[in-house]
Amino acid sequence: MPVLVDKSAKRLEIVRSAADVFARTGYHETKMQDIATAADIGKGTIYEYFRTKEQLFLAVYDVWMSDYEALIQQRVDASPDAMSKVDAIRDSAVEFYESRAEQAPLLLEFWAHSLRTDNPAFLERITRTRTFLHNLGIKLTRELVDAGWFTEVDAKAFADLEAGISDGIFLAWVLEGRSFSLHKAFTFRQSVIGLGLLSPDARALLHEKLGRKLKRGL
Repeated sequence: MPVLVDKSAKRLEIVRSAADVFARTGYHETKMQDIATAADIGKGTIYEYFRTKEQLFLAVYDVWMSDYEALIQQRVDASPDAMSKVDAIRDSAVEFYESRAEQAPLLLEFWAHSLRTDNPAFLERITRTRTFLHNLGIKLTRELVDAGWFTEVDAKAFADLEAGISDGIFLAWVLEGRSFSLHKAFTFRQSVIGLGLLSPDARALLHEKLGRKLKRGL
């Protein structure tokens, strides 16, 4: 009797093995045989799921970002108010990056590859996640304004700025060998931005708490 293979599970197993190998040796130095060896399968099995190494490379990024988006959306949906949603997004980002700490440089390689390859699927996938986060940032900023936490602010411009700051913190964390706490860095950023945008009533309520965080730093 033939053995039934769960193709979704096998595909995910290949993707996870590929992530380990890509992170260890880099995309260009990695060979399909390296991934097959890591996954303990024949190289031909990989080609049953992925036609090229680049397609497999994209699949790694797609799985990561799909997990990331789902985690954020789940926690935001479960949060009772705007301020809780801010914390949920921050904690989800930190958890995502820290859970892939050893593979973190691979994210930078994805970004670089998207600008070099003729395959538009890479940039399209990156844009999809950035659009998801951007739209969520706009919506949440407006909620914070409506709830009286933030003063009036251009929500789109603020979401753009937030994305840039978050990417910069992640880049510094990777380049500096993860020498500082990512959670503390994101919390510090949140405190700095919060004090700048808080409405007068919210500032009076939170000034002391955020002030302590600013003094404590990273």
